[in-house]
Amino acid sequence: MSAGLVALCPCHSKALCSVGGGVLKKASKLYCVFLFLLAIAGTAQTRPPGESKLAIYHHAYYLFLAGTPNGCEECYVPLLVTTETLEEAAKSTQTEACVLIVTYERDSIWHNDGMVSIAARDIQVAPRVVQLRGRKYRYQEITSAEVLRLFENQMGTIPISRPMLPKADSPGPPLEDLISDFRNLK
Repeated sequence: MSAGLVALCPCHSKALCSVGGGVLKKASKLYCVFLFLLAIAGTAQTRPPGESKLAIYHHAYYLFLAGTPNGCEECYVPLLVTTETLEEAAKSTQTEACVLIVTYERDSIWHNDGMVSIAARDIQVAPRVVQLRGRKYRYQEITSAEVLRLFENQMGTIPISRPMLPKADSPGPPLEDLISDFRNLK
């Protein structure tokens, strides 16, 4: 150890007596390994269940309610963010892990609902209809520029009251990751 610095034993409040600074070096290395593992664990939480690699999102769709709305339900327009087009997902044998974000009038983000799964049977390509959470929606793909405008200006331009909403049951990737995915499309 360098002169003037004394490490104290947490148990005895005495100067460490084992091999000089070796204990501190080992503790420092273990701390770095711990931080590295913690960082890896943090990125693993952003992956949808059952997905082996980190998903890259390239497509986004506004969902417009196909049935009769309840109250002001039309004001809250869902945005479905996918890794492949819904047309491709309709042909797939696997479910598509998607991010569902509820917007207010397509102007701002109201709530991030996290991950949802869409199966091929939930998508009707010809009428452009998708079934999600027991409701049918017409879907319309939007440009990456429109997605970025929404994600980068989450509060939008329409002033509304925003109550604290519960966190999503299955959180999706952070908005920063989605912004990066759509910026790479330009």
